[in-house]
Amino acid sequence: MPPKDGKVEVRLEALKALRRSELPAVTTEALRLWQESRQPDGIRVRRAYLRNDTLKSVEDERKPLPMGERPLSARMITPRGVALKLHLMMLFAAQCSAKPGKVWKNPYPVEPSPQSDHSWMGLIATTAKYGGPGIQGASVATNKRRQITEALKKLEGLNLIRPTKGPGRGRQGFDLLHENGKSTPAAGVSYAVPADAEPFVSVPREFFTAGWVHVLTHSEIAALLMWLDALQYDRMMTSDPSVFVTRVTSAVRQGAYGLGREAYETHQQLDAFQVLDVLRPEKRHYDGRWQEFAQDSSDLACHRVALTPGGFSRDAGEVVQEVLQRRDARGDWSRPPNADRQYWRISLHKPERGPSDRREGPRTEFDLERKHGMVVDSLE
Repeated sequence: MPPKDGKVEVRLEALKALRRSELPAVTTEALRLWQESRQPDGIRVRRAYLRNDTLKSVEDERKPLPMGERPLSARMITPRGVALKLHLMMLFAAQCSAKPGKVWKNPYPVEPSPQSDHSWMGLIATTAKYGGPGIQGASVATNKRRQITEALKKLEGLNLIRPTKGPGRGRQGFDLLHENGKSTPAAGVSYAVPADAEPFVSVPREFFTAGWVHVLTHSEIAALLMWLDALQYDRMMTSDPSVFVTRVTSAVRQGAYGLGREAYETHQQLDAFQVLDVLRPEKRHYDGRWQEFAQDSSDLACHRVALTPGGFSRDAGEVVQEVLQRRDARGDWSRPPNADRQYWRISLHKPERGPSDRREGPRTEFDLERKHGMVVDSLE
């Protein structure tokens, strides 16, 4: 039996507790908000939120980008807190109410009130626990309120919100600011839903209404935003016209997205959760090595990633709990036995084109290899 992973055990127990408590109510509230509003298919997130405008230079994994040079989404990767999840829920709520190019004028209050149908207490799920009796004891609601208050302070420090009652008082009301974080306390730029002509990444609305925003880790969320961005702006054709793939090299992952190796490795979890399909290059071994290694061959040796059709439409809590239980028992990130993958390996293929062929778009295709009765469910 493989050794136990303490982090997975802690995460599994926290998820079980969350599913027994507020996760169902929070996802129901998000779905109701979406159904009663504009019903956007995708939530637009400006690229500046998750990607640097210019590629920064990073020497190696041991010397990552300084925190101040990372995109805002990467700065919110912390072992505790809910700032990243809360801010994404704010973008979701704003776009349920305002049209592209318009400002969201009435952000919800932190606490439920007779004047508002929704609140951040009702739209964000936390793993707040009862502190027990005594002077320092705190109820679950009090602990949750404290987590949201700390998240608001974090967002204020990143110039993503502006408290309406003065610095540090975001719990009493705030305005949502532009997600590039370039506002200042003296000059805030109000948040407006990205217009059609702006560069943005579209996050499936089920990411919010099916609970994924609450059950994924910060690293998984930041990495997912990276993959969605690459699939939208740097995708490549395959031999299956319905499947597009992408890849992110180490230099781009670190210098553009500000993500370390740990965040990149979450592609294993995201594949096991069946929201991404990770395809192994034909010359790459299962232990991570590849044939005919050369310094300039790392691009071809990168895993290719595709978006799994309908992956976000399933109940996030149920899916993630099942995968975590299997990870805890087996020691690997794997899909359920009945969750087969259509393709499992990919090889480089350059399509033949004549001199008169001037079609625009990517000129490189990849051949997808189907499975032949072979179960490949681990990416480690």
